[in-house]
Amino acid sequence: MKMELLSEMVALMGTHIEIKVAIDAHDLPLARLALSESWDWLRSVADRMTRFDERSELSGLNRAGGAWCVVSPDLYAVIELSLMAARATGGLFDPALLPWIEAAGYDRDFAAIAHRELEPEWQVPRRPQPADWEGIVLDKAGCRVRLPEGARLDLGGIIKGWAADQILARQLADFPNVLVSIGGDMRVRGTDEDQGRWAIAIGDTRQGATQAHAAIITMASGGLATSGATDRWWWRGGVREHHLIDPRTGRPVPLWIDPADDPVAAPFPLIASATAIAPTAAQAEIAAKVALLHGYPMALGESETAWKQRDLGAQDDRFETGNQALLLLLGIGEITISRHLREYLETTAGGGEVWLMLPEPGEASTC
Repeated sequence: MKMELLSEMVALMGTHIEIKVAIDAHDLPLARLALSESWDWLRSVADRMTRFDERSELSGLNRAGGAWCVVSPDLYAVIELSLMAARATGGLFDPALLPWIEAAGYDRDFAAIAHRELEPEWQVPRRPQPADWEGIVLDKAGCRVRLPEGARLDLGGIIKGWAADQILARQLADFPNVLVSIGGDMRVRGTDEDQGRWAIAIGDTRQGATQAHAAIITMASGGLATSGATDRWWWRGGVREHHLIDPRTGRPVPLWIDPADDPVAAPFPLIASATAIAPTAAQAEIAAKVALLHGYPMALGESETAWKQRDLGAQDDRFETGNQALLLLLGIGEITISRHLREYLETTAGGGEVWLMLPEPGEASTC
């Protein structure tokens, strides 16, 4: 029997958030109440964890460097998860990059700088040693955080995935068929209204692309995230900047942005976007960012090696880094995937599938 689909979309967290619940008709009132509670909670998270409001809880913590600061359980949980990700990735994911993000020009709401020319001169701040994130101290019993002096957090790289995971575990815990999408960070459970796996389109965001989608992935369990900078960029001193910072250099990661960029200027084609599939949306978000830092083809090699070496008995898979797979859209108009992507979907994502709409490297295009 076909189910009803309750779908709502709201602009929040500087992006669009969509929640879908597939349910029997008699459960619609309960689902509407759960969605209302979800939106209330998301607004609270957005208000408390934004770096663009000096009154937010995160801004208060960033001003308190060197001193213990009591924080809300939610903010504590996100920081704890961020440090887990930093350790698991050897610091490639770094939650303490705010000074470098601001130095690149992203010091205000993105709408105020999108595709515009900013002040011509800037200087990357000197990076303290050891890395700032390694000096963050947590006190779980007291729900306290102490940042090193001068360290400031930007949680934009994990908050969306974390929030999607939390909604499934909290407000929507009683509903077996759910999709939550927060700015491209997705978490799914169960089936859609036709009782098929949730279908997720991976957009071809390259300017001038002739196809709307690069791929379609179906899933019944887990998280998916796509990261890139084909839309979120600006100019500074005649140099194109974006928000994806390499913690090893303090500079934006080399990525394909638009046709004005030479997609093969590097030894290998530049990545336009990286999509990661993992058990949770937060883990997928981190995996996508790390893939951009590794670049093509190293990202695929790292993913495939980690899959072979994964700990099948791990109890906490939030950042068991081998438990994920990748799909990379290259600036040259080709798409490439982890060799184990289909195996991952079959064994870990509820028997999902993938359809590629663009040619893989070395293949002739039939599109």
